[in-house]
Amino acid sequence: MLKRLALGLLALWAAAGFLYEVNAAVTGWDARDWAFEAVPWRFGSPEPVALGRCLREARRTIPPGSAVAFASADADPALALARWRWAAYLLPEDDVLQAGDPAAARVARYAITFRTEIHDPRVEPLRRLPEGWLYRVKRP
Repeated sequence: MLKRLALGLLALWAAAGFLYEVNAAVTGWDARDWAFEAVPWRFGSPEPVALGRCLREARRTIPPGSAVAFASADADPALALARWRWAAYLLPEDDVLQAGDPAAARVARYAITFRTEIHDPRVEPLRRLPEGWLYRVKRP
């Protein structure tokens, strides 16, 4: 009788511990904060649509196969990386480089900015884009 009681209490204790751990895991899964950060960069959301409008207008001036430097007004490096990757995706016929990349200064003929401007004597503004600017990179 004592063995059965001990075995029953042990099974009850194991079941309670298992339910406690499952409850903690489900609560942590439901309270994800990171899911909200990824939502703005999905197809059809405002950010990629605005970037697409900007790049569509730039495509009218830039010849296919050009090297293009891309810059955006982001203090967060992760967001700047996401915008650059979207720009590369939306301009598949061009070689899109980040503006801060040392290779961009050597090979890029054009620069596109999204929600920012470049004030540098090495670039010449060509035209205003929706939420951005298109520049020609001057060669020495």
